[in-house]
Amino acid sequence: MLRLVFPLLSLVIAGFSIAMDLFPRRPDSRICIYGGCRIDQRDESLVREGATPAVAAALLIEDPADPTMWCGYGEFLTTTGQSQKAGAAFARALVLGPNLSPVLMRVANFDFTHGRQEEGLRLAARILTETEAFDEIVFSYLRTSGVAVPRLLGAAIPATPRAARSWLEWQRRVGTDEGIRETWAWMRRNQLADERTAVEIATILWQHQAYRAAQELWADWLGVRKGDYLDPQLLFNARMAEAPSGAPFDWTLSPAAGVEFTQRDGLDLRFLGQENINAVGVRQLTAVEAGRYRFAAEISAQNLTTDQGVTFQIVDPENPARLTVETKPLLGNVSRSWISIEFRVPESTRVLAVELVRHPSLKFDNKISGVLHVFQVSLLRNPEPQRVH
Repeated sequence: MLRLVFPLLSLVIAGFSIAMDLFPRRPDSRICIYGGCRIDQRDESLVREGATPAVAAALLIEDPADPTMWCGYGEFLTTTGQSQKAGAAFARALVLGPNLSPVLMRVANFDFTHGRQEEGLRLAARILTETEAFDEIVFSYLRTSGVAVPRLLGAAIPATPRAARSWLEWQRRVGTDEGIRETWAWMRRNQLADERTAVEIATILWQHQAYRAAQELWADWLGVRKGDYLDPQLLFNARMAEAPSGAPFDWTLSPAAGVEFTQRDGLDLRFLGQENINAVGVRQLTAVEAGRYRFAAEISAQNLTTDQGVTFQIVDPENPARLTVETKPLLGNVSRSWISIEFRVPESTRVLAVELVRHPSLKFDNKISGVLHVFQVSLLRNPEPQRVH
């Protein structure tokens, strides 16, 4: 007999739970007041269905240690214009659930919507430390608060790698370039930055066409590694000794079909005689101002075939019609030597792309073969007229 009691009792309880889900009761019903309703149904219905103060108080008396009930009570008081009492209810919820992120979020929502900015900022830091589940909502609160980004950093945004990177990603999507730069400076001061982040931020600023700011940020990250980069050298990794970092100011080394690259005392480019290629796959970007410039490269070549050789091209990638210049094509055998070209950057040009190209040949034997070695490159502004390479 007893074996039948427990299954029947379980069936009754399950049926009652389903009935409460399908047909939720009002908060002033006897079932809710005496504990028959789920907690989430009770505290949500306090607001949705306009419970009376007596009913709200009765629900609290039933379970005064539940912080979600105090949140529901606070939200009920808010809808009835009793903000001061609501603040006290939310304060009680914090005491009872100091580490419950959903509770913290409900309190933060009250703080940010009722002029309790300082309290909201403190709660934001606690929430972001506890979980990533509410990042988007918390960041939206911070944005609408009107508080300047420098004040948020380290206060509402905790100095932890996870929170910092999440905030930075959010800034990338909806923030400003200034906010991105301020976030980066704060991350550097708090040792939260790494090269991947530096590349990402520099790329973001570059994509936003903040070319100068992006390049200066990248150079600052390099520290002693930058050498004479930007002062006066405008090309990074001029000897191509380091593996590309992925930053827009580093070399892009993506060999075209029929070309092989080897980094050894510069860059070896081996053309396999398989393709009538155009772009070779060597490129770097740099921000510039109007003025006179000189590009130079130390190179050697062995048996470069066809009538169209390899050349360095300097172009305005935003509008090639404004500026496109090239060195003389390299053909046949060339002993180790310098090639150079001087040119003037117009006022409207803000960025240059330096790249290796080879114009496709129209001849029958148009597939290029041979080897080009680039030992180092240089791009200087306002070169001395007497300097010769």
